[in-house]
Amino acid sequence: MLAERRSRILGLIVEEYVESAVPVGSETMVRKYRLPVSPATIRNEMARLEEQGYITHPHTSAGRVPSDKGYRYYIESLMEEQDLTQEERETIRHQFHQAGRDLEEWIRLAAAVLAQAVRNMAVVTTPRSPHCRLRHLELVSLHDLVVLLVLVLQDGRLMQQVLTLSEALSQDELTTAAHRLTDLYKGLTAPQAQSKAAELSPLESQVMEEVRALMTAEDEGRYDEAFLEGVPLVLGQPEFSRTEKMLDLLAVLDEYSLTRMLPLRSLAGEGVTVVIGRENQEDALSECSLLVTRYGVPGALSGALAVLGPTRMRYPHTISTVRYLGALMSDLVSQYV
Repeated sequence: MLAERRSRILGLIVEEYVESAVPVGSETMVRKYRLPVSPATIRNEMARLEEQGYITHPHTSAGRVPSDKGYRYYIESLMEEQDLTQEERETIRHQFHQAGRDLEEWIRLAAAVLAQAVRNMAVVTTPRSPHCRLRHLELVSLHDLVVLLVLVLQDGRLMQQVLTLSEALSQDELTTAAHRLTDLYKGLTAPQAQSKAAELSPLESQVMEEVRALMTAEDEGRYDEAFLEGVPLVLGQPEFSRTEKMLDLLAVLDEYSLTRMLPLRSLAGEGVTVVIGRENQEDALSECSLLVTRYGVPGALSGALAVLGPTRMRYPHTISTVRYLGALMSDLVSQYV
């Protein structure tokens, strides 16, 4: 823990830099915040903070800016919670009431509302179950030993796979087998289907082996569909005024790449996870912070809601907004479970 005076100075540096985007000098701090010490004393404390890695010294300026470590300390030890006002909450809820009961419209709206509220980019993924579940399957004869497996998942997604059988079977035989497997495994996940005891014919065993493989691959390899809003809000900030930085960021701002980088597996059950600067997996996000929370019904249907912007971010307001919208989306999604 930092000493009280040094902690206060770090907090002021963070808040001043977030507001101004200009490196903070000792004279500015003494004058603006009416500190009861001299600029020389502040410079000494800032030198100690820099030695400890909490602030950095841009070579083109005499002022200091927070480091990733400084932002982390600010969030965990100095930041005061900032709840949304009653007016802000009512405005957000009113927009969702106007959207009716369309889940996709709620997700699009959440991304748009969040981006405008925090003036950064917002990402909201479509909610999904932890494991896909089988709803229905069909077997369609294509040619001699060749059969098309059509697998329908519980959320409506359709998957297809061509199988080669060891012996030719009629369409009636294939249909009978498909109906029996549907009755046996309807509503089950791949692990549940694997552990279910059942007497299966060679054809049924071959089909279920392929079904489990398809569902397992879907669970492990699919990245959630996401709705993005607010890209111009991010690119318009001073941190991305240089063309190469803007291009680097744009390279990862497609739906697939960005949802892959969301730390979904490490998210806490509740609350907002904050990933700062070089804590991000992607080098292009080394000057960005990512704030993520889960929403939905745990174990049934859940998604993620995130904000991406420069590390120079209004963390108290952004965290409160992410938390509030996450709770609101959870209430809405619970109507679908």
